[in-house]
Amino acid sequence: VALASCLLLGHCAWFSPPPAPSSGPSSGATQPQGRTITEGNLMTAADLPAPIGGGKVIETDHNARSLDQLSICQRQPLETLGASAIRSRSFRARYPSGDHPFPPSPLDEEPDRYVVALQFADSSTAERAKWTYQSWVTDCRPNNIHAMRLSFNWTQVPVVDPAQAEVAEIAYRNDGSSDRCAYFESVGLTVLEDRMMITVHLFCTDESPYSVNIDDDEAGFAHPQLGLVEAAARRLSE
Repeated sequence: VALASCLLLGHCAWFSPPPAPSSGPSSGATQPQGRTITEGNLMTAADLPAPIGGGKVIETDHNARSLDQLSICQRQPLETLGASAIRSRSFRARYPSGDHPFPPSPLDEEPDRYVVALQFADSSTAERAKWTYQSWVTDCRPNNIHAMRLSFNWTQVPVVDPAQAEVAEIAYRNDGSSDRCAYFESVGLTVLEDRMMITVHLFCTDESPYSVNIDDDEAGFAHPQLGLVEAAARRLSE
């Protein structure tokens, strides 16, 4: 049985997985009156924090993950959350030749940042969708994965009021893989009224240089998810 873990820095609290959302796929969800998401609600490369080590973020969909499994912990397609509209973009960090701060990995050919905006009929449906996605990550049991830690929690992150955001990160290795590094995969969930943004960030290294607790004197670099959820709150308000 594969175990998964959460790399936490900050105040967290356990919670029990909520019941599945009562709404069905997006095709059957109630359309909100006069409100939907557009391309303007999605982040651009300019919104995202620059990678450490002198790189830059570029938009790309080459070898991007499917929305049916945006995270290795995602149990079902995003449509099952009951959204009336879903829009997504993917990005990756690009470095000058020879300047990459992390060891070579399969991620070098794939996006390492994903942003997905979801529109719901009302705020209660959006909140229920957030708890559902949280439960998928909290109870993560992916196949062919060797977990590096043994617990999951979510860290609440202050963002643009009145949006609410939480971040969780897992660390793992692929069973039987020759990769020399470990994968660190974080998920951010930002909710503003009847909208939610899911942000995923990935990198591969021996030990994480990032921290979500930037007030800690011994903290590392500010975690990219901090910039992702802050940008998500701004974009969801547009």
